[in-house]
Amino acid sequence: MDSWFSSHYVQAARIACGQLAQHMPLAGTRILDFGCGDGITAAGAAALGVGFVVGVDVHPSFAHLPERLAANTGSPTPPPNLAFVQSGPDCRLPFAPGSFDAAYSWSVFEHLPDIPAALEALRLALRPGGHCLIQIDPLYYSPFGSHLRRLVDIPWGHLLMSTAAFVALAEAADDHDANAEKDDLLYAQNDFAAYKRYLVEQFLDLNRLTVRQLLHHIEGSGLTPVRLKTMPVSPEHIPPPQLLCVHARDDLLTSTVYLVLRR
Repeated sequence: MDSWFSSHYVQAARIACGQLAQHMPLAGTRILDFGCGDGITAAGAAALGVGFVVGVDVHPSFAHLPERLAANTGSPTPPPNLAFVQSGPDCRLPFAPGSFDAAYSWSVFEHLPDIPAALEALRLALRPGGHCLIQIDPLYYSPFGSHLRRLVDIPWGHLLMSTAAFVALAEAADDHDANAEKDDLLYAQNDFAAYKRYLVEQFLDLNRLTVRQLLHHIEGSGLTPVRLKTMPVSPEHIPPPQLLCVHARDDLLTSTVYLVLRR
């Protein structure tokens, strides 16, 4: 089982379902994977024995899931309690209101241009009393919040340099065997130049969301926070003084957020 597959099929699925299970029983539930990407985490969640998992994403990269399952589990057949749907670009979902008992969104919200629209989509998808988990990792102002560590391994490089200088470093990066995401579908299906272009475009489109901003968006959304857990950056990373003069310490030292909401 390659590292990318394992981190999503095993680790992410267990964390997402484990966080939700602290607030509601998951046996027999319908769960929405909001922004499912390649569908690996949704497949892992379905394999944990919940009722039914539906993955939705604007990009149909989940179509490649059978080949990833075959390569990593020996079987190309997805779990019978799993389905995928492609959505439009505006976060509106093709489901009747209240179609799901629970939902999760894994490493998606930092990429969304319209956070209120995404929250409204989740609110409508959930039944009253249903819960959803929003996970974000890494947060933008953390040491590697650029999502470009595989190209530029400089803590807070995206904040210490101009955007142009940081992008230039990323574009000049060489491929190497130690790339932690070499098993990612994007890496596997593109040459390295195309892979870098996509990652740089993704960096430039990040919404730079902070925990405080996320909580502000949730106010009045019809979703109620029931649990917030943040994970600190590695202790080896100490923010440079020039960044502490500009950015809040909590923003610089928070790497991951897990936020559970109730409809």
